[in-house]
Formats: sequence, C-alpha cells, structure tokens
Amino acid sequence: MKSSKLRDVTAVFAKILEVISFVGAGLALLGLITIVAMKDQVIKLYTNPNFSLTTTSGFDLSSVNESNIVPTFVVLLITGIVIAILAGFMFRNINQVFRVTNTASPFDISNVNRIKRIGYLALSLPLCKLVTNIVLGLIVKNISIGLEASEILSGLIILCIAQYFAYGASLEKDVEGLL
Repeated sequence: MKSSKLRDVTAVFAKILEVISFVGAGLALLGLITIVAMKDQVIKLYTNPNFSLTTTSGFDLSSVNESNIVPTFVVLLITGIVIAILAGFMFRNINQVFRVTNTASPFDISNVNRIKRIGYLALSLPLCKLVTNIVLGLIVKNISIGLEASEILSGLIILCIAQYFAYGASLEKDVEGLL
C-alpha cells in the first residue's frame, strides 16, 4: 500500500503516547514505593490542616482518614500503573497497525489481531476502574460503583471493526488464491 503522511504522523503520535504511558507507569511505581516507604510522613502530611487533596476520578476523598490514607494511595497508584500499562500496549498496537499499513495491506492478519487486542485492552480499562472502586469502597467503607458506557461502547466498536478487518483479510486471501 502507498505510504501516507497521515499514517506516518499517527504512528509517531501513537509511539509518543506509548512512551508517555510507560514512563507514567514507572513514575507511579516510584510514587508507590515512596508512599509505602514513607507512610508515617504521608499520614503526618495528610493530617496537616493546611493540606488539601482533590481528585478528578470521582472518588470522594472525604471518607479517607489517617487510618486508610496509605492503603487508599496504594490502590490508586496500582490502578494508575495498570491503566498506564494497558494504555501503553494500546498505543503500541495502534503504532504497529499504522506502520504495517504503510507497507502492506490494512487487511493483513497481523493487523486483525492487533485491532482485536486494542479492543480487549479498551474493554479492560473500565473493568479495572470498577475493581478499583470496589476495593476503595471496602477500604474507606463508602462504596461508589460507576461505569462509563462510552468506554465499554468504544471497546465493543473496536472489536466490531476487528471483525470487519478479519472479513476483509479473508476476502483478500480468496482473491489472491484466484490470481
């Protein structure tokens, strides 16, 4: 297949995001080690009246106290590590799809498998968040379970697209057999 600047740019962008994801996982691991090693200082900081904490994940931090602050941070950082690694593998597969497509057919069986992997990884993200919410709820005794339908829908759409690519790969194989 003829090379395309858009595919090249997309492949580079996906590679950059892959690296950022894996670096983020490494930094979260470093934070996890630091919090576990310095748990007394974390509790002291958390109990300081001038210290405030906010979150964008929808998790209510008002239920967190000095007895469960360290386990809460540990669970949040482990989740961050897992999500960053999953995202890194998604971006790696996206990069490979676009790199292969510049030199071979988009219906190459390796692309079909990569797109399926992307779909499964996309579906695993909301599952990971659900498990985290349940574990955090058990730690702080305030369970709040929620899923974003858009995340699940995205994973399902990607898996549907993978099926169409599989069909295209099958047709392409049949056509090559006729020639």
